[in-house]
Amino acid sequence: MYTIDERLKGLPAVKEQVVQLYQSLNQPHLAVPGRSAGPATAYVLGLRGPSGFAVFVYLYLSEAGECAVYVPTSGTVPADKYQSEEAEALGFVESMGFIMDNLNFRGRPPDEQETIIRSAPVFQREPPAPSAVPGVPMEGGARPPTGSKGGVVNIGKLFAAFCLALFVASCAHVTQEDRDSAQSHYDLAVGLISRNGQQSYVEIEKALELNPKLAEAWHVKGILLHHSFGKLDEAKVAYDKAMELKQPFSEAMTNLGNLYMDMKRYDDAIALYEKALADVLYGAPFIAHGNMGWAYYRKGDTRNALEHLKASVTINPKYCLGYAKLGEIYAEQGQEDDSCKQYTRYRDACPDAADGYQKVGQCLLRAGKKEEAVKSFAVCVEKSTNLDLKDSCLKLKEQP
Repeated sequence: MYTIDERLKGLPAVKEQVVQLYQSLNQPHLAVPGRSAGPATAYVLGLRGPSGFAVFVYLYLSEAGECAVYVPTSGTVPADKYQSEEAEALGFVESMGFIMDNLNFRGRPPDEQETIIRSAPVFQREPPAPSAVPGVPMEGGARPPTGSKGGVVNIGKLFAAFCLALFVASCAHVTQEDRDSAQSHYDLAVGLISRNGQQSYVEIEKALELNPKLAEAWHVKGILLHHSFGKLDEAKVAYDKAMELKQPFSEAMTNLGNLYMDMKRYDDAIALYEKALADVLYGAPFIAHGNMGWAYYRKGDTRNALEHLKASVTINPKYCLGYAKLGEIYAEQGQEDDSCKQYTRYRDACPDAADGYQKVGQCLLRAGKKEEAVKSFAVCVEKSTNLDLKDSCLKLKEQP
């Protein structure tokens, strides 16, 4: 079942989220509730998100410059249910008279994928103004397409030529070879972030030298400058550049918010987290909620802090940091039972995190359950790769 979500005016996803994209070959005349009747183009868009997969239906009414976004009443589904959701969406639009064409989004080169993201109405934040469907070149003097047979525009069949023309016009200074090489350096940099920050930085600089418009590379540069080298001002410049090149770029917004947290600019951080959360297709809203909760706590607003941290673990029950921060706040508020409950959830959600066993062991010890506490400390010793934490758990385990 599908219903119109009046809050949505588009589905501005990033290419990594797109599972499949279909577009109608025809433009039947439709009367959509609350919109002006007229010829419509249909899109069926499958997206992957943090909690599963969802298939949306987007109708663009070209003469009125209006749209309707239909969302599945079933919400997100696991991967093994995706095909049935896609089939239901295609059946839904075909029942309106649309003939759908698979644009083979995932099989296209990255530059063509980006072109589709930039030009297709379904990915825009607002429906395009009344005109030809964006991205389809018109011959001089041609009129915008209508629902008549002669005016039907087949983007699915014309798109290859359009992408080639756009590529030649817009990429004169960056060859495809440079783009591919930049992507390779970027991928290598990402793989090195946690193991060798300096080498990762070398690779990201090579990527940007080859393709200075690679927003994701600017984002990674900001992360490295921030967390590996502590150069906050330079990191901010990199994050800002990433957000300038890619809009929206909610991951970069969230990381810039984290930088503001380190600078104790809590209000600025909260504003960025809120902006990231306003992006309905942001892939990791639990991170923004969790970080916003901690920002509120650092400001002294415990109520809002708990609200956002609880939201973070509701959205993602495996979000370890959310449970850990909730446990910490409750402990500092003197709410022992609530604190231990959250630390237990932290341990259960993230069984490889050694400090979870330490915190649960301390809760058990305070509850007089020494035998269980000793077992928890022993697991901490076994799992810990941090020598200080290992020593701490060993002392707790062996204390009389």
